[in-house]
Amino acid sequence: MGLCAVPKVYVPHPKYPTVSITGSKCDLKCDYCRGLVLRTMVQIENPDRFLSFCKRLKERGGIGCLISGGFNKEGRLPFESYIEAIKYAKRDLGLTLSIHPGVLDKDGATQLKDSGIDITEFYVVLSDSVLRKVMHTKLSKDDVLKALDTIYTYGPRYVSPHITVGSDYGKISWEYEAIDVLRDYDPYVLIFLILVPIEGTPMAHVKPPSISDLVNLFATARKKLENTELALGCMRVRGSYTQTLENELMRRGLVDRITVPYTSIPGPTIEACCSLPNSMRK
Repeated sequence: MGLCAVPKVYVPHPKYPTVSITGSKCDLKCDYCRGLVLRTMVQIENPDRFLSFCKRLKERGGIGCLISGGFNKEGRLPFESYIEAIKYAKRDLGLTLSIHPGVLDKDGATQLKDSGIDITEFYVVLSDSVLRKVMHTKLSKDDVLKALDTIYTYGPRYVSPHITVGSDYGKISWEYEAIDVLRDYDPYVLIFLILVPIEGTPMAHVKPPSISDLVNLFATARKKLENTELALGCMRVRGSYTQTLENELMRRGLVDRITVPYTSIPGPTIEACCSLPNSMRK
């Protein structure tokens, strides 16, 4: 892996949609989202609706979905009531399932592993300021580090770390520490998400990180995570900003996966989430 001349293209919709199992509800109301992103997901309010959705998805030729939603005050997705439905979707429908669970303890990580979930998508947020003042949790970065280790130790086989770049009102700082921490886990992929100023949030008028700062961050990840594929995730400002970023990352050989690229990229399109391991591509 690494130094991919032509990055792989991922287009999740419609075969790998994202569902919110909390509907539009989120207890955190992070400054960069305020729960508004949940409205872009398939709204699911209970396990029966999740099962019905999964059956229809399978009938339409879908391969799986990303289970997401709003977090509670502990920074966790309340997925417990969905465990049996998840087991059915895996065992009887054969869907590929990934989840954004938030901060987990050993019991939660074990539950996800036993349910058959394929991929845990984990936000690595190593800033007390972001966790408390931006995300409004009581968590510290030590809590996140402990949860990261717990998920790798007790959770599903595949873990795809995510770094939301610029979540501290557009500044980049703790993201470099996150890359250093991930060296101990040798992830198969690292997904970079980039702040999108959303109308109706306190960050509506915050400028996203500069292209040059993002290129430096990717270059650091490339140098320190030699066996890790670097992905440019779906969360980023569209238009000329992302076109310039994509072209610069590709020119320098710093990106291996791009979700819904703005730039025309030759080669096949993978109709799934960019967190899927290469061994699970269908």
